[in-house]
Formats: sequence, structure tokens, C-alpha cells
Amino acid sequence: MNRNSITDLANPLDVLMDAAVDAIVIFDSTGKILQFNRAAQELFIYSAEEACGRNVSLLMSDPGSIGHDKYMQRYLDTGQGRLTRMVLEETGVKSDGSTFPLTLSVGEVQGDRGSRFISIIHDLSEKRAGEAKVRQLEEQLLHADRLVILGELTAGIAHEINQPLTAIAAYADAGKHLMQRSGNGSPDNIHVICEKIAEQSRRAAEVVQRLRKLVRTGNVSKARHNINEIINNTILLFDYEIKKKLLKLDFSPVDSVDILYVDDIQIQQILVNLVKNGLDAMSASGQQDRRITIRVINVGKVVDIAVQDNGPGVSQADRKHLFESFFTTKPKGVGLGLSICKNIAAAHGGNLRYESPAEGGSRFILTLPLEHIG
Repeated sequence: MNRNSITDLANPLDVLMDAAVDAIVIFDSTGKILQFNRAAQELFIYSAEEACGRNVSLLMSDPGSIGHDKYMQRYLDTGQGRLTRMVLEETGVKSDGSTFPLTLSVGEVQGDRGSRFISIIHDLSEKRAGEAKVRQLEEQLLHADRLVILGELTAGIAHEINQPLTAIAAYADAGKHLMQRSGNGSPDNIHVICEKIAEQSRRAAEVVQRLRKLVRTGNVSKARHNINEIINNTILLFDYEIKKKLLKLDFSPVDSVDILYVDDIQIQQILVNLVKNGLDAMSASGQQDRRITIRVINVGKVVDIAVQDNGPGVSQADRKHLFESFFTTKPKGVGLGLSICKNIAAAHGGNLRYESPAEGGSRFILTLPLEHIG
């Protein structure tokens, strides 16, 4: 609280108030509005005549805001309370009932007629709208990154969906031929064929469901998830590429890992990026024995998910630029993947870092907190 001394509110102050860009409201120790400058009139859509004489809580949606009598009295009695904060964030209410975000700073001046409180109010509507626009652009960027990844994995995804569909057609043909060859067919054989068709149908449906979740847009949706399940869903996306290129991907689920409070799709997006980068690096090097290892380790109040490959690694000169936007070591890379991944990790209260293993290759470690992060 700023304390100054003036004899009383004078005309020069009226001139200064009306010239101010921000809204200025002066009220007494009871919360009664004494002066209401031109900017305040435009902001709250009240005339000075309508506002003056009424309690300043009229302008706030929260009944416990700075103008409320009990807070004013607490401050005057003890010198403590919410008023001691230099800047407050509140929700303002206009005369038409519409609300808007604002910040206000309150200072006290001593006059012949007692304490006067000067509140300077700044409208945050444009700032909040800008922040919302930034969040929207970030979500669009996250979505675009997922689409790029899926585009690169198109062949494997198509193969993964095509396999169960081909199996369904084959089992259906087998059942039809069995019925034609033996009249009504053996009930046991028909039952087995129907079970196989149902099993493959579920497999295809699961693939489609995973893809639909990956390409979805929208706000971050955090919930409690088992990290083993997220990793297994990630590995399934690479099933075709791993088999085709004779790669090895080693992951052993860990039973002791706690459930994490995360957006599972965004965490999967990080892991897909890391696995894809490892596969690309090993393919570009032309080495024969290509392996990716995923490990989950509890470290105090966090969980470390390490994705390691035995590729050529990252040069010393490139390591400091790895997480910078538009930096890439790939001939056709955009250079946004790791930057986006690091931002996702940070939004979850975690981190993403690079290590150079002694045995060679690359190791990226995603750290996520065990405690609830809103």
C-alpha cells in the first residue's frame, strides 16, 4: 500500500484523472465511490453521476473484491488484507451486466477528511484475447505436427489397417466355401471362423480409433493415464516399419510406475517424434544392427522415459540447437518436432533433454512429474 499525504482532492487532480488513459476510481473507507474519471465511465458504461455515491463493489463480479465493506474494514483495523497487494486481478462488471478481466492497483492517501483510496484499473480484454489466439495457434501447430508424422507413417498405417481387413475377407471366403462344400458346414468350424472375423474386426477398429485420437484437435485434455499404455500405443504405430526394416524396438512395461496426470495424445506425440527421429537417423547411417530401447524409471517425484537408439548420434556442434525452432539435421525436415515436444513437456510441468550415451547413439529423456500438474 502506498501512503502519501495531501490536504484534499483538488481540481488539478480532476484534470489529471480525465486525461488518464486507464480508468481511475477514488473511493472512501466505506467503499463509496467519490470520483469516477472519463476512462472509467467509458470502460464500465456508467456516467459519473450514476457511479458516484455507490459502493465500488458495484464494478466487480466478486462480492469479496477490494471494495467490499468487510475487506475495507479489515484493512483499516489491522493494515492487512487483500488491499496490501500492489496489483490485483479481478473480473469487472459493466452496467449492461457483461464481464471482462482487469487488473487494478490501489493506493491510499491521507486527507483532511480521512483516507481516500485511489484505484487504477486496466482492461485486460485485448491481452486475454491475444493469449487465447496464441493458444489456438499453438494447438494448430501441435495438430499440424501430428499430421506430418502420420503422413510419414502412411504406408505403415495403411498396412496395419489392410491386414485385418484382408484377414476378414479371407475368413469370410473360407466360411462361404465351407458352407458350399459340406451343406450346412461344421458348427465348430463355422464358430471358429466367426470368432476370427470378430477378432480382426476389433483389431481394425482399434487402429482407426488410435488414428482418430491422434488427429483430433482441441484443448489439452489431461486425465490419469498409465504410461505403459501410452508407450504401447506408440509402438503399435511403428509395427509395420519395424518389421519391414528388420529393426528391434525393446520396451518392457514397468508395473511399479504410478499413473500420470497427462494429455495422453500429447505425450504420445512426443514419443512418436523421438522414435521416428531414431529410426530416421539409423536408416540414414546405413547400419545393419538397428535398435531402439524405451525405458521407464521412477526418480523421486518424477518419471523418466528414456528413448535411446544406436544410430550415429548428434554432433557436439548440433546438440545446443536441437530444441530450437526450425533447426533440423534432416534433408527434408522442418525443424519444429523437437521444439514442439519440449514445449509439450514444459506444459506438463516436465522437461525433455538430450544425452549422448557412452556406448554411442542418442538418448532423449522425457521427464514428467508424478504430482498433479493443472
